[in-house]
Amino acid sequence: MAEQQKQVTTQETTIKPTETIKGSIHNDPFIRSFLEKIPNDIASTFTESQLLQLKLMFGTRAKAQHIVDIRTVMGSFSWSYYFVFLFGRNRRDLTRAEQRMAYAGKLFFLMMGSLVLFSVATITLYLIKSFLGIDLLPHFSFGLWTWLTE
Repeated sequence: MAEQQKQVTTQETTIKPTETIKGSIHNDPFIRSFLEKIPNDIASTFTESQLLQLKLMFGTRAKAQHIVDIRTVMGSFSWSYYFVFLFGRNRRDLTRAEQRMAYAGKLFFLMMGSLVLFSVATITLYLIKSFLGIDLLPHFSFGLWTWLTE
């Protein structure tokens, strides 16, 4: 016990991975799992600050909030597959290639939306013209008004 307290006095001292000290980074599940996977002689050389930095760099992240978060496992006796469907706002910084693709996608949807809006407006105006009996081109009709009224 005295040896344990002596090793904890400075931040840069080494602590054996099997020892548990209240409030120590060694109690963290990620650090425990990490230290169990490497040889004991190497694991014992890590300092508290090194382990903390490892956890910050490679540790598990908190579960992100998504609008839709469906996670399930499907399988039978000999096989099993997991299925994950996530939908939510992207909060990451985009790379240059991703920015170009996002811009192209926005442009595509803007053009398609404009095309749909223009088509609906044109058909609506044509139906209003036909309802009022206005004949802009004599002896020519698309037949839409006739098709709707029959």
